[in-house]
Amino acid sequence: MKNLLLATTALVLSAGVAAAEVAVSGDGRMGVVYNGDEMNFSSRARVKFTLSGETDGGLGFGASFRVDQTNMGVDTDGDDQFDSTLSSSNGTKGTVYVSGAFGKVEMGDTVSAGEALFGDLPEVGFTDLGENDIPYLTGDNEGNVLGSAANTGPNMLYTYTTGAVSVAASMSDGKAGSADDVQEYALAGSYNFGSFALGASYEVVDGDAAGKAKMLGVAGTANFGDTAVKAFYGEGDDLIDGVKVYGLGVESVFGATTVKASTSSKTSTRLAWATLLTTVSALSTTSVAALRLLAVSLTTTWQVRTLFTTSV
Repeated sequence: MKNLLLATTALVLSAGVAAAEVAVSGDGRMGVVYNGDEMNFSSRARVKFTLSGETDGGLGFGASFRVDQTNMGVDTDGDDQFDSTLSSSNGTKGTVYVSGAFGKVEMGDTVSAGEALFGDLPEVGFTDLGENDIPYLTGDNEGNVLGSAANTGPNMLYTYTTGAVSVAASMSDGKAGSADDVQEYALAGSYNFGSFALGASYEVVDGDAAGKAKMLGVAGTANFGDTAVKAFYGEGDDLIDGVKVYGLGVESVFGATTVKASTSSKTSTRLAWATLLTTVSALSTTSVAALRLLAVSLTTTWQVRTLFTTSV
């Protein structure tokens, strides 16, 4: 009788679980890359899983991740196990979400509130030159929050749209395991006027005793037939006072041909970054090195990039 009762209970529980539909997609490329000195073959193939479903109560849910994000790393201690923290199984790669009339809540390697609403500039180059990214202060970091000596795990993103208004909020939990760590959070909003949209974002990285790094950004998009234009401007405060980032991107379609171009400038006040590097030095020498690299990238002069692609 007890066995029958347990089996019946299991059937009831499994009947209440909504199964997700799984879509498999992928992309591949091959070509030759010239870096100014020599040519090299370049190829890549990726497979992506996208899960989606809906409960009987109308709650949407799903997830997405690539095969190469299921377990990334190397065995550093000889136990035949990957030691990297970057994996879709622990929320530092890929994303999981639930959605409904309340909006959408997403967790994992999510983007920041600002990037969720505004995105980046057009990708240019066969392998993407990497300079199209708008330098948001938070999000899209695989759990590696700016100034943190450890990985703080999944981030969370909330988005909601009603009519022409869209809002977003994102944050990390400020914990590396059970220990307090650097925390990031951001808010963003935009209004769609039809053929163009305007928005703003506010981001904070809170290092507690080390202080806070803040960034206020504004962005705008416009569509003129088959041509889309995007512009952004951001300005730092507190630990990154004096940091300014701005740029412009254009993408236009002419039949089977697509033309993309973007230009951006990233400048900074060296004293502000020196202060930031000094205040976080107690957290981690590794994070300081990373911030030095970021400071260098923020002093890059104007760069102009153009890409022509055509369907065959």
